[in-house]
Amino acid sequence: ALFAIVVDGSAEYVPQPISLCSSQEGMEAYLEESATMISEPHKYFPRQIKNIVDAADAISPDAIGLPDDQSYPVIDISPWLNPSMPSDKERENVVNQVLEEATTVGSFNIIGHGIDDALFDRLYTAARGFFSMSLKRKIRFSSGDNLIGYVANRNESVAAIHKSGSRKEQKDLRETFSMSSPPNNDGNVRGPHEFHNAMAEYIEQLQSVEKAIKQIFTAALSAAKGIDLPATYLKDVEEDATGLLRASRYPSTPGFEDATKLLPHSDFGTITILASSEEGLEEIRDGRWYKVPMRKGELHVSVGEVYTMWSNGLFKNNIHRVGKEAKKDRISFPYFTSQGKRSSNVIDTDVGISPICSNGEEARFPRTSTVDHLRKYMGAFTGGKDDLWDD
Repeated sequence: ALFAIVVDGSAEYVPQPISLCSSQEGMEAYLEESATMISEPHKYFPRQIKNIVDAADAISPDAIGLPDDQSYPVIDISPWLNPSMPSDKERENVVNQVLEEATTVGSFNIIGHGIDDALFDRLYTAARGFFSMSLKRKIRFSSGDNLIGYVANRNESVAAIHKSGSRKEQKDLRETFSMSSPPNNDGNVRGPHEFHNAMAEYIEQLQSVEKAIKQIFTAALSAAKGIDLPATYLKDVEEDATGLLRASRYPSTPGFEDATKLLPHSDFGTITILASSEEGLEEIRDGRWYKVPMRKGELHVSVGEVYTMWSNGLFKNNIHRVGKEAKKDRISFPYFTSQGKRSSNVIDTDVGISPICSNGEEARFPRTSTVDHLRKYMGAFTGGKDDLWDD
């Protein structure tokens, strides 16, 4: 939470280790007494997702395109990337559009992000070059875990958390290469020259996009809750946490043509910014599965579970998958904000925030941070490490 202290007539915001919903004092007792409190979010979200997916599958397990009279939400965020130029009305219009999508489905596409098409071309070309190498060569760029560097096809398992009854869907049908921000981070594995440079440049370009999107979400949260939050609040909460860029390829795998490439799930962190101009991403919208249209130059933004918790359930964690009919050898670039290596080696158990509530609203989730929430899931992915970045 932030308190405003007036200094010489201006408001100076000073961090305070308390919740906007409830003071930290007595929080443990509140967790036990509150009937609405979700004390173990890492167990709640898989159950929530299963219930929603089961209901959507009952309508149809297959994704369809949007009806002709509907268009997928595409929001121009340029007024927030050039704050000195547009009017307050233009910025407010962006906030209202984001608020509408974030509180219903938890996803939308964006334009006006300022990233040049030429960079996307280099990124896709370099990624295809890397993934086309022999497995023996690619394995040289592995770090030994699934967090950084190369991970081979069918070596990760969303099914460890989000179960599937299909034998063919117990392992993710994708291979990946991941890089933490900043690109010169000691923990990163340096890929082939052109691939590394394209990934690194894209990460740098994403920093201004991430900042703008988190400012928009902060303004949306302020408007919805009736609370005057500092403009960069949701960015500053975890200022020492960096992003993680992952290049993912969904290769044709003989014998697995009828399997979902990546099982239904929601992302664990704050927001994910995805680049992919190829078919395959599907999400639950209006209670059923729909194909997400991804056009060149557009980025896809989805809400993760941490934003759901910080907003006290206002922002909806987006439920998505990579479907059976994904384009052959589909490539995508998800950027997971706040999920990279932290700039500080200090792990503070009091990091993060409690849910942000309007006046009289009760907290539904405990105080948490991205790293805290991710740690609860890590056993399924890293063999039981206590921290994502332990050696």
